[in-house]
Amino acid sequence: MGLGSEVRIAARRMPARGPAHPVLGGTWRWFPVLVALAAGCAAAPDAAQDAATQSQERPNILLVLIDDLGFEAIGSYGGASYETPNIDRLAADGVRFTHAYAMPLCAPSRLKLMTGRYNSRNYTEWGVLPPDEVTVANLLQDAGYATFMAGKWQMSGFEQVWAPGKDCCEGQGQTPEEAGFDDYLVWHYHEKGERYADPLLWGPGGEGGIHDGEYGPDLFVDFLLDRIGSQVAVDSDRPFFAYYSMALVHDPFVPTPDSADWTANRKARDPAYFGEMVAYTDKLIGRTVAGLEELGVRENTLILLTADNGTPSQITSTMQDGTVVPGGKGATIDYGSHVPFIANWPAGFKGDRVSDALVDFSDFLPSAVEAAGAALPGDRVFDGRSFLPVLRGEADSARDWIFTDFRPRFLNIPEVTFVHDHRYKLYDDGRFFDFENDVREQNPLDVDDLTEEAAAAMARLRAAMVEGLGG
Repeated sequence: MGLGSEVRIAARRMPARGPAHPVLGGTWRWFPVLVALAAGCAAAPDAAQDAATQSQERPNILLVLIDDLGFEAIGSYGGASYETPNIDRLAADGVRFTHAYAMPLCAPSRLKLMTGRYNSRNYTEWGVLPPDEVTVANLLQDAGYATFMAGKWQMSGFEQVWAPGKDCCEGQGQTPEEAGFDDYLVWHYHEKGERYADPLLWGPGGEGGIHDGEYGPDLFVDFLLDRIGSQVAVDSDRPFFAYYSMALVHDPFVPTPDSADWTANRKARDPAYFGEMVAYTDKLIGRTVAGLEELGVRENTLILLTADNGTPSQITSTMQDGTVVPGGKGATIDYGSHVPFIANWPAGFKGDRVSDALVDFSDFLPSAVEAAGAALPGDRVFDGRSFLPVLRGEADSARDWIFTDFRPRFLNIPEVTFVHDHRYKLYDDGRFFDFENDVREQNPLDVDDLTEEAAAAMARLRAAMVEGLGG
């Protein structure tokens, strides 16, 4: 399945690279969802209702990955700077995790999320999903799921403009098809281009083009709801896996369609737009959830909502208790990788809960595979640990520590490895912090003068460091 007939009418095959692109018509944006809903009613009057009441052992799965949003930006996490009512509603009706961790930057996070493995095992270059890696979409596709993706891709490999002369890394990763997606509409694939106003987006087989007058984040939601609606209409008993890899709220900080100056200067750049981008992110998540409800699949859809790293350093947010939190993206302190994570599945587990279980990005793959009733292949090591028992109230936590091997090979960011629990953090150079009480890590503990509790924690974390590095 390609971009869909309504898009393909205006599209032509695109080369892998080229200076010019066709305009893919903007009239398709609202039409596909209406077609899918009408098709569903015509093909099977009770299809949507049947989809919502089918066996809970095979849920639909929607994985939402916000780009560049730390925990402090969400109201339900104590944030006071931005309005996030739709995300907060998901949290109130689901399980909100207070200790979820990505990597400090996007490409390492996305690799860990997709493969369920520590970067120490499979990270080679920035934006490269190695060809021999198996993704969560591959495994769910093999388990019979329809698989769709919309949003930021950035995993096929591309020229590293910050390293001129380096023969790397265009085309060295995987295409979305190779990564297990039946259909997709993505940004940052063959060429980068714009992601917001007038975006350059790509579909299967090299179809792509600039959507003049459109807003990329809107098109991603349209696409997903269209594909989900079509799937419900054709085969309501077949579950779907949808990966919504949001472009928002990554810089450039620009107006949204709800901004007062959208029409006048939609490409103006100013960090002051960040709050409006957060609000639009929340709006799109609300529209996606409402679309699932309208299609009759919300009850049996497991929504996993998180973010790929902390908030950009240009942004400072305030908590409800008055704490000021600087954006920590790219940093190894807590603000760099501590992200929101909300799980919501009305038919699957009780909501209105808060969990302090540690969750690592490698945990998403085995959790989704377990929810799908599938099995992990035995030909490789998966570092993730399913958090499904925590969601079902059968366990308090799936892990005791978070391991981070951060070697981004991006710009001149230094390589570092560390491991931490809820309170203590150990670096590979021996630095040891009580980061719960020293969040900016300005006062390393004297390892020769530790309390009994700290000494025991250091011993555990040393063992975890060895395990994380494959020892």
